[in-house]
Amino acid sequence: MEGNRKQTEAILAQSPLFGSLPEGARELILDRLEAARIESGEWLMRKGDPGDALYLVETGRLEVVRGDGPESGMDDEAIEILRVLGPGATVGELALVTGDPRSASVRASRDSGLLRLSFDDFRELMTTVPSFTSALVSALGRQLQASGGLPEDLPDHRTFAVVPLLDDMDIGGIADGVRMGFSDLGAVTVIDPSAAESGDPISWGHLLDESERRHERVILVADRNEGEWRKFCVRQADRLVCIAPARMPPPGKEMPRLKGCDLVLIGGDHPAEIAMAWIDRLAPRARHRIRGGANRNADLARTARRLTGSSLGLVLGGGGARGFAHLGLLEVLEEDGILVDRIGGTSMGGVVSSAFAAGLDRPSRRRAVKAVFSARVRHRYQLPPQSAVARTDEAERMLEKIFGDRVIETLPVDLFTIAADMVRAEMVVQRTGSVAEAAMHTARIPAFLPPGRSGGKLLVDGGLIRNLPVDVMAAMGEGPVVAVDVGGKFRPEPGDDGHPVLPAVGETLMRSVMLGSAASGDAVAERADLLIEPEVSELKMLAFGDFDRAVEIGRKAGENALEQVRDLLGRQP
Repeated sequence: MEGNRKQTEAILAQSPLFGSLPEGARELILDRLEAARIESGEWLMRKGDPGDALYLVETGRLEVVRGDGPESGMDDEAIEILRVLGPGATVGELALVTGDPRSASVRASRDSGLLRLSFDDFRELMTTVPSFTSALVSALGRQLQASGGLPEDLPDHRTFAVVPLLDDMDIGGIADGVRMGFSDLGAVTVIDPSAAESGDPISWGHLLDESERRHERVILVADRNEGEWRKFCVRQADRLVCIAPARMPPPGKEMPRLKGCDLVLIGGDHPAEIAMAWIDRLAPRARHRIRGGANRNADLARTARRLTGSSLGLVLGGGGARGFAHLGLLEVLEEDGILVDRIGGTSMGGVVSSAFAAGLDRPSRRRAVKAVFSARVRHRYQLPPQSAVARTDEAERMLEKIFGDRVIETLPVDLFTIAADMVRAEMVVQRTGSVAEAAMHTARIPAFLPPGRSGGKLLVDGGLIRNLPVDVMAAMGEGPVVAVDVGGKFRPEPGDDGHPVLPAVGETLMRSVMLGSAASGDAVAERADLLIEPEVSELKMLAFGDFDRAVEIGRKAGENALEQVRDLLGRQP
């Protein structure tokens, strides 16, 4: 009991509301506090409830929220988080002062240990302890100042729960892999199932709070069995990381608490049908791939960087033959040891992104991309023209030869490509399915190549809607984003009459494709942490014979941007 009282004294001392009180006044409060507990996801109070008590957070975390859902159960999508409160914070005092009903709702985002001060005891302190009233006024002033809807008291750390999805998985190996992956990312501690051998959820909560105070990140490794420790880990995590082996999910077993997790597919070979079964079951926010053998350590490190928001994302824009410059820029980054963990793009940028994510090395990438746009592939005309002047059979054969049966969801590097749906006039982000098919769809130049049919959609070149899809990459929040724009400026030569010379039909077609995304171009590009614009304006968009020249322009742009990329990653040359 003495130990618990000392813990409570320490919490009171660091509380913004009670910390400025004289020690004697805090002693009076200690005798009036009652212990309470609330599990993750439960509501402590709802808007409109009478103000019967204030609460001091001892362990765990609470969210002060505003939403339009019914009082009996708010819709998560309608909820706005106003503040996130950790140990030492108080909640509910405003209603006690004003006598009004609760002005917001509060729920636990983690299992939380609370100390309750009743309305009657609060009023007694207000009237008998002047220093308490003064501290209360100061604290309420800070709260009102922050009431514009911006989050307050957000913790700097992140806590992850690593959850094995089948009950015969190697927990020790998973814990060791986590330690290895996070080893270069600051002060990290791993709490594995041995912590559950003694104690209970209350003591585990204290252990977690203490670990978060001492480390930048905390990794909870859940048990493979459905016990209290596993439930505790799932409830406490800021982010769930679920580990799936190359075996089908258990039939009929729903996993609602794990939906929206980060899904990690492990094993040297992970068939597409198994990966998709796990994706369908868990609807993950992101997926990661950890292979075996020589690739394991690099994949672990990449996953850790993505989870901690320190991974580099590269976005490659469309621009026809100018997009060959992407190859040169990628080579410069690799030569400097800069690791690209996520990549995505549109049209030529999508094809180059696919070649990189599929693991093709530098010579193979050059050969593959050059072959896809070679003359014998491009000049497959159909007479009379139907939905387009050219056929795609040779291009499809070439892409299948390059990528084989690879699927996007099992690639080690996260990949997306952009297409446009003619039926719904909307952007399509391709994150699953055949790499070859997605690469073909993103580069279907309207009128030149026929649309692709997929799930009721008619897919064409993504440049119609989003030629530089920075927003898609940035939305993941997994680290800095570098965008490479090879659209260049359109500089037609002046004619004798002073007007621009009319461009050739191919150039007109390519420029017309990019006009559709021009209106949002600047706003989207501004979301990049770094925008690189290779000097490609002198290259024609259909000058596919200028391969070497375009690659060299990309290399020069990469060399010029190296210092900025290093700074972005906090890396020394």
